[in-house]
Amino acid sequence: MSTIKDVASHAGVSIATVSNYMNHTKPVSKAVSARIKAAIEELQYSQNLTAKNLKSNTYNDIGIILPNFNDPYYVQIFQGIEYAFQNSSYYLNLTFSYDIPEIEQQIVQNMLRKQVCGLILVSCQPNGWKFYYENFNKQNRPIVLIDRLINSLDANFVSFDNRASIREMTQVLLNSDYKKIYLMSGPLRFTSESECVKGFTEAYENANRTPHTDAIIQTDLNKEDAFRKITGLLKKDIPDIVMTTSETIANGVIEGLHILGYSTQNIPVVTLGEEHWNKYTRSFANFSTARPAMKLGAKAANLLVEKLQSPQLQESDQIILNSNGTHDASMILSALKTSPLAQPSVTTVGKKNSIRILMLDTPLVHSFHGLLRNFETQTGIRVDITILQHHRLYDAIVESSLSDKEENRYDVYMYDIPWLGMLANQGILADISSFMHTIDVSKFLPGSLEYFSKFQDKYFGLPFMYAPQILYYRKDLFDNPALRNQFEKQFGSQLRPPVSLREYNAMAEFFTSKTSAIPYGVSIPAAYDECLAPELYMRLRSYGSEIIDSNGNVVFDNPKTLKAYINFMQILRFAKPDYLNANDVSIVDSFLSGETAMLISYPSFLTDINDLRKSSMIGSIGYSHIPGNSPLLGGWSLGVAERSTNKDSAMAFIRWTCNEQMDNYFALLGGQSAITRTYTNDELVKFYPWLPLYRSVYSYTKPMLPPIIRNGQVMSPNAIDAIICKWAYQLINGNAAIEEVIPSTQKELERFMNQ
Repeated sequence: MSTIKDVASHAGVSIATVSNYMNHTKPVSKAVSARIKAAIEELQYSQNLTAKNLKSNTYNDIGIILPNFNDPYYVQIFQGIEYAFQNSSYYLNLTFSYDIPEIEQQIVQNMLRKQVCGLILVSCQPNGWKFYYENFNKQNRPIVLIDRLINSLDANFVSFDNRASIREMTQVLLNSDYKKIYLMSGPLRFTSESECVKGFTEAYENANRTPHTDAIIQTDLNKEDAFRKITGLLKKDIPDIVMTTSETIANGVIEGLHILGYSTQNIPVVTLGEEHWNKYTRSFANFSTARPAMKLGAKAANLLVEKLQSPQLQESDQIILNSNGTHDASMILSALKTSPLAQPSVTTVGKKNSIRILMLDTPLVHSFHGLLRNFETQTGIRVDITILQHHRLYDAIVESSLSDKEENRYDVYMYDIPWLGMLANQGILADISSFMHTIDVSKFLPGSLEYFSKFQDKYFGLPFMYAPQILYYRKDLFDNPALRNQFEKQFGSQLRPPVSLREYNAMAEFFTSKTSAIPYGVSIPAAYDECLAPELYMRLRSYGSEIIDSNGNVVFDNPKTLKAYINFMQILRFAKPDYLNANDVSIVDSFLSGETAMLISYPSFLTDINDLRKSSMIGSIGYSHIPGNSPLLGGWSLGVAERSTNKDSAMAFIRWTCNEQMDNYFALLGGQSAITRTYTNDELVKFYPWLPLYRSVYSYTKPMLPPIIRNGQVMSPNAIDAIICKWAYQLINGNAAIEEVIPSTQKELERFMNQ
């Protein structure tokens, strides 16, 4: 590490002159100052200010906020910062924002309480200038931004010329006649990412060409979302080459390529990267720029120290570093010819055939669709999937099973677990008990096969998607001191995640009618029976009511049902008024867009909950057990159609979905499987922190309306839903009172049971 003596020698001046320059004790000429400044920069010297800080009673804590420590780029930046401060008296406070604005603000506020004297920051708040101006600029407290500018903020800034890097790499690829070039970046609100996109488009402009449709794909700057994006892309198109703005994104892309049977020999990957002693030491991309990130970190550290020494006299600097000419065309093209990854092996099992699958319309299923090539590549079996909404799916399964035309039939059905008894009893699902010896049943959640797969001691399917009801809420609103005080004054209790349904309704009333913080307390889905029924059943279960008892008797008309219905009608008064048109998907959209304060839903509809572009509430979403603590067990299984002529292939597909390696990918796409390890995988839990809650809910919940057998027949849960919802709609529309609806529902259920 350089010393003040080294600086003096390098600048050709005395140590005293260097001291006068740094501490402003005596005037130093412009020419000499310039030499000293150049020497400090070249030697990466940081002043030891221990004695100075002690004498002046100043603090020497430096705040450092980076997005994460998973990306080697940020690791190297911190190493550069740490090296620059190695022999100084400063204490480094390193924390991570995970690109969540709320977390970043909390971190900064904590640092301010600790009296940090300066901050080095990769910010995720491009519009947060007022916050930083008030706490840093006005306080003469220096701040150095790395890579990402904060709009309108007069701040010190250091970055690489990523725009030029991407432009030069793109030009090389265009000149080499690559046609379908895709660029995967992070969110464009970040300067570093928007500059990359500008460089990409400039290269096309310079070549008098136009990028193909959807050539620029935004990710959340993590490998998980990059994996999701590449699998989605490969459903629609096969790129000639993929460019990425970070090695983290590149790693997610390469993982997606690999799992779908491609390699970087088939689809090369080039990326902005870091400086490694060996180009392939940490990057598996075909080509990675050698950005000296450690030097960037050291530059930021030295700039901060310079501002600390004279905060009132120094102008803000914006320093753009180059990447040392690592975009030489010959280097890139040479790298593209030799990939560090070998072509993954492909095995083909059996003769080439095809199967048809009927599945539920959920975000998970759409995402899962992108992984099918893995199965097709391994087995040689082509998969054709039809996706239908919940209220259409059951009838479609029955119609398919009755069709005499083979082209109208399916080989695999995705079924809701209350349908199991009906579908098995009617011979629509095939008995797969003979295949069970090929399945490791111990990997499933304890007891799940009883709910998802087993009927009358035979197996008719395997679990595919476990989905308990969960409460999601606006944490930022519930933690707001003003709102907490207001709620306590009005209701005499604490504003917290509601424990009871009565509390839930009170909070819905509070947010809908009494605050301007948000339009509505909740959204209620009641567009059709399959949405409305869970809302009713959750309340019936919470108040201890039953529909049909263990002896098969209808017991719906009771005081507990009355309480449940009163509670339901009350919540409608404080819900978003579109409930008769709202479904499971639309209420999630309302919540993620910031229209509602609370949401009770199944996680299968919330795969976009941490998508930075689809949810404006990232970082502000809390999750808890539902009020009343009586959730319904939602879940879906995959079963083989009895009339399938490809049962072996259909079963091969179902076994593939239960593979633990594939299950990790399903979970990454937002799925909630019935495989236990999904909920204990540390990496998945870090990405989806609510997974342990889903696992704990499983221990005490169960499905509604298990099969009821009378005279050898299984009663249809859909028919029971239809009766209950028919009269509930009469109540909702004001055509009947509760006192009429409940006994009428009882009578019609009795008639149905006695048929």
